[in-house]
Amino acid sequence: MGEVEFILKASLQLSEDIEENKEVNKDLKNFIEESNNSILNKGAPTDKGAHIEEYDLKNDKISLEIIGNKYVRAHEAIIRLINPLSNEIGPKHHIGVRGIKDIDYTIILKDRLEKNNFKEIKKELEELREIDTIERDKNNLILKTKSLKESDFRRGVVDRLISLVDEVVEGEEELVDKVTKIEPGTVISSSKDKKPLIKEDPTKIAQEKGWVKKFPGKGQWTYLPPYTKLLRALMDVATKEIPQKIDFQESMFPKLIPLEIMNKMKYLEGLPEGMYYSCSPKRGTNVYDLFKKEHKIKEEIPMDLLKDGLKDPGYVLAPAQCEPFYQLFSHEMMDEDNLPIKLFDKSGFTYRWEGGGSKGLDRVNEFQRIELVWIGKAKQVKTVTEEILEAYKKVLDDYLKVEWKIKVGDDPFYLEGRKGEMDEVEYPDIPKYEIQVKMPHNGENLSIGSVNLHGTHFVKGFSIRAGFEEPIWTGCAGLGVNRWVLAFLAYNGFEAQNWPKKIKEKTTLLPFVPKTLEWPKNKED
Repeated sequence: MGEVEFILKASLQLSEDIEENKEVNKDLKNFIEESNNSILNKGAPTDKGAHIEEYDLKNDKISLEIIGNKYVRAHEAIIRLINPLSNEIGPKHHIGVRGIKDIDYTIILKDRLEKNNFKEIKKELEELREIDTIERDKNNLILKTKSLKESDFRRGVVDRLISLVDEVVEGEEELVDKVTKIEPGTVISSSKDKKPLIKEDPTKIAQEKGWVKKFPGKGQWTYLPPYTKLLRALMDVATKEIPQKIDFQESMFPKLIPLEIMNKMKYLEGLPEGMYYSCSPKRGTNVYDLFKKEHKIKEEIPMDLLKDGLKDPGYVLAPAQCEPFYQLFSHEMMDEDNLPIKLFDKSGFTYRWEGGGSKGLDRVNEFQRIELVWIGKAKQVKTVTEEILEAYKKVLDDYLKVEWKIKVGDDPFYLEGRKGEMDEVEYPDIPKYEIQVKMPHNGENLSIGSVNLHGTHFVKGFSIRAGFEEPIWTGCAGLGVNRWVLAFLAYNGFEAQNWPKKIKEKTTLLPFVPKTLEWPKNKED
């Protein structure tokens, strides 16, 4: 951190009025003078600590002005005072310190604006609810905070605010570029060129044949019997050839994830706009009686009443599918003899809000995946990663018959929430491997899965403990079977007799498409 000055004006709330108590006043004066030379200098170079610039006693409050710096920040300083002050005046005068009130906090970040545009920085920061005003004095950036409480001081809110401001001012480098030892986008492995049997968009063909049909929800489809049978066949292959072959055990993970778990994962700091949030209905209210009556009268959904009947969001629909695994071991002591632990889940859909990005079958908001998650010593986690990548390549060559490549990923899903905290976590040299298939109809690369190493990110976030000295790592891998189907069809076509033998054996005979007089468009199948 660069040079910074903290100017804190706040009050310590006492349990009773002391303004006219001369004995207490005397003891407080001595305590403050001693604190400037002891408590507020602890951990700082000589004469570089925080100090109490002014103080005043009025009624049942001690008003303080504390000047702090990068060694001892003013909000740390006032917290340091509470227990010693309680010990000083409590036993002798039977007066307690109830907490910090009337907070007025100014932070001066020095020489931050030498090479930066103040207007752009102000625009980036002014919507933050913790900031009241943003000003400049030459090259110094001056922040006046608002609505801060003692709990914010104790929870590190001010420290994280400053880290965020520095990221904005300095134009923070992407964390993945700092962590990854091999440049993101580098191809690690690839297949030979493959000749596709079709050149059209497989989404278009699947719609015309009635294998899929758009659902009213954005990024959602109904998958009809032929498509579903192929998906199940590929899911069966994926299960047997990847997780089961390397001794993963099947589990069933919840798909409704409490927000507190997403907070531990730092997903809310990394990609809050990429999730579906879930609200529970309120109980003990008549709003739903009114809702039903209004709906019956207008035959429209009265959204205002529905919102009134819902609690704040408390859950998300699983966006990563691995979330419950880390919670499973939260605050647990891992047994060295039982590592690595390897589990996989294929029990339901994964949900991600793609916004305007959802289009064909390649970009959907609700999709089927097989999720592998593992935990162990760093060497064990790396070994499992290598085994998964080798198994993945074999499936792509022997079953899907597609043109693929494995690249160093440029967007590990967990890293975004770790900005400014690099020193707190042990990272792998390559956090993410991305498996891509070249789509013949447009030449674009379609990501069909990834293998991620987290280092100690989730171990720290979920307070997973080791009963031994070596650090514990975790990893996860996604087998995107929805996209596997799309890639398979793009290279092998829609005629089952042309499919690779190992898949043909699992899909003969393909079931019929349920038809109406008007749908599907192509009725020859």
